[in-house]
Amino acid sequence: MHLIKEKQPIEVITIFKKDGPKPYAIKWGGKKYIIEKINLRYEKRAGDGKLVYFSVTSEDNYFKLVFDTNNLKWYLEEAYHE
Repeated sequence: MHLIKEKQPIEVITIFKKDGPKPYAIKWGGKKYIIEKINLRYEKRAGDGKLVYFSVTSEDNYFKLVFDTNNLKWYLEEAYHE
């Protein structure tokens, strides 16, 4: 397993619900990962909007994702993967 700690833009298939965004799948490193479980979700204020953090699992891979409501973009902050 490898740990990567580097904030980078990422493509995320997102479901928007009443309680906010929910990541469904991510595309990273030329591979698509289906999100099997959201382990943790929390928010922080950022300017006029907020940053929504997700700790997610896909198979044996763990990712920390951030959704920025100011620019509606997703970022990968950490990846622990095979």
